[in-house]
Amino acid sequence: MRSSECTIRTGTATLLAAVAVALAGCGSTALPPPELTAQAAAAELSRVWARGEMNHFRVTFHSDSLVECGVKQDLWKLVEVTDKNGNAWSTAYRLTERGSKMVTAIDLKESGRGHEILLKGPYRAEIHSISDGSQPRTKKVAFRWDIDWNRASADLKACIPRFELSGNQTALFQLDNNTWKLVSYLNPDDSQPPQSATAAQP
Repeated sequence: MRSSECTIRTGTATLLAAVAVALAGCGSTALPPPELTAQAAAAELSRVWARGEMNHFRVTFHSDSLVECGVKQDLWKLVEVTDKNGNAWSTAYRLTERGSKMVTAIDLKESGRGHEILLKGPYRAEIHSISDGSQPRTKKVAFRWDIDWNRASADLKACIPRFELSGNQTALFQLDNNTWKLVSYLNPDDSQPPQSATAAQP
């Protein structure tokens, strides 16, 4: 009886060892990286923008009413520009505390032409295309951004034309701990938006 018991126990141990090896083999198989979908890319862009990161998009446009409107709304005011000795040599429009909550920076022209405003959202993103990056585990995401008008501040809506608040950009995503993360924007000269892309509808 002892011999039989020994045989049974040995057989059981061998079986358990075989199962353990098989399970170890399964566990060592590398899983394929997750697919970067348009929905996932848009969600990652929104996540980063909501944290106030990489959300400074510049727009340039013409408007004869922008300067006066912003002054009346207390968004910016005309101030003297001085040298290191305190001598005034020019004037420029600077954001007020109220205006700085709306946009990041301004460069306004008295002529009404070539105003530059550095925005900070809120944005929406429309993904145009996703392609492989030049390095392993990277993707290039071409997208169109525009101001989310439903969430934009009343001050932004009061003075800045809605149809000017949009643009095209290409982002570099990298796989980090099996999750696609936004790491930078690409130079427009490096990657152009698809020719078939259409502007976001108002």
